[in-house]
Amino acid sequence: MVVLEALRALCLDTDVLIDYLRGPSQPVLKMFELALERGLQLSTTAINAFEVWLGVFLAPEPDRIRRPTEEFLSRLVILSLDYDASVEAGRVLADLRRKGEAIDVRDLLAGCIARRHGYPMVTWNVRHYSRIEELNVLTPEEVIELLE
Repeated sequence: MVVLEALRALCLDTDVLIDYLRGPSQPVLKMFELALERGLQLSTTAINAFEVWLGVFLAPEPDRIRRPTEEFLSRLVILSLDYDASVEAGRVLADLRRKGEAIDVRDLLAGCIARRHGYPMVTWNVRHYSRIEELNVLTPEEVIELLE
C-alpha cells in the first residue's frame, strides 16, 4: 500500500503513456494535473519508452506523431534497467514460471525497474504487474484518490 507521505514519484506504464498521447482520458489528465501540483516526479522506464516508440514507428503516419511523442517523453525521467534490476527480474520471472504465472518480459522488466527505485507503477494493466511481489501497482484513479 502506498502512503501519500512516502509518494515522491510515479512510474508510468505504456498504457498510461499512450492514453495521454492519444488525448488523455479524464482520469489520466486529472492524475497528471494533481501529480504536477504536488511536485511528484513523473517517470517511465526505458522499456516503456521503447514500447511507445515502437507504436510510433508502426503507425501509418509516424512523422505526424513523432514530435508530440518526443516532447512528451522528454519531460519524463526515463529509468534504465541496471544490473540489480536485471538480477531481480530474472529471479521474479523464474518464480512466476515455476508457478505457471509468467508475465510478458517487458512488463516484468519495467515493473522490476520501478520497484528498484521504490516507485509505484501506474497502469491500467493491474493484473500483470500485481504478480511482481513488493511492487506497488496503482491505477490512475487510485493515484487521484491518494492525491486529492
